[in-house]
Amino acid sequence: MKVRSITKNKGKPVIGLAPEDTLDKAVSLMMEHRIGSLVVTQNGKLIGILSERDLLTVLNQKHPMWSPMTAADAMTPDPYTCHPDNTLEVMNMMVDHNVRHLPVVYQGKLEGMLSITDVVEELLQKAKFENELLKNYIQNWPDAGQV
Repeated sequence: MKVRSITKNKGKPVIGLAPEDTLDKAVSLMMEHRIGSLVVTQNGKLIGILSERDLLTVLNQKHPMWSPMTAADAMTPDPYTCHPDNTLEVMNMMVDHNVRHLPVVYQGKLEGMLSITDVVEELLQKAKFENELLKNYIQNWPDAGQV
């Protein structure tokens, strides 16, 4: 599958802003559209990307008013979780609920954290392994006279 078909099937416009737009506007757009990054364009040309991580970096370096806030003030309570025995189908849960991280909980105890990157890396490794198996199988295909 090509990237073109993935982006075409998304059906959502790319949300962006101009370089002179404020970070307040950026945060508002991200929250309104439930997205984690915005493209920055000037005269119709891509000049950058602004991600959640970029915003956190700025806040960490330049925004002392956040200091008195606590984790409880900003956290998502009762987050979606997964069980250690779940399969990579947890990807469906992540996509359905637009979350990129799932705490892994077993019998009420936190055992780890699963990110969408972890899932993608695992699927990629699986695809590479299957690809190698198929290549090996095809290369060792018996000739008609050997059967």
